[in-house]
Amino acid sequence: MVLAPFTYSDLQGSKRRPACVVSARSYNDNNPDAVLAMVTSSRARVESPGQGDFVVNDWQAAGLMLPSVVRAGRLLVLEQRVIGRTLGDLATTDLQGVDAALRLVLGL
Repeated sequence: MVLAPFTYSDLQGSKRRPACVVSARSYNDNNPDAVLAMVTSSRARVESPGQGDFVVNDWQAAGLMLPSVVRAGRLLVLEQRVIGRTLGDLATTDLQGVDAALRLVLGL
């Protein structure tokens, strides 16, 4: 989990917010870019996640301030140099949940 600038869907601005790095470490080590999934602490999303959303169970270990959802359908590719600090790491079971959400959204 990292902090990254996420552009609003209407392209009228951006906000630095938590994001989940979903590209593989081997990809990140050999490319200037990384693929990120948006993370939100929206109470409505946490209580009623949508298709492709994954509620992070161990959100404290991931470095998040509040219960949060990884939105596998809200992906962004950024140059690694603009990605902010690392917040924490997903627990193995949470990582597996994000993987399943990505597979659902991407039809893999």
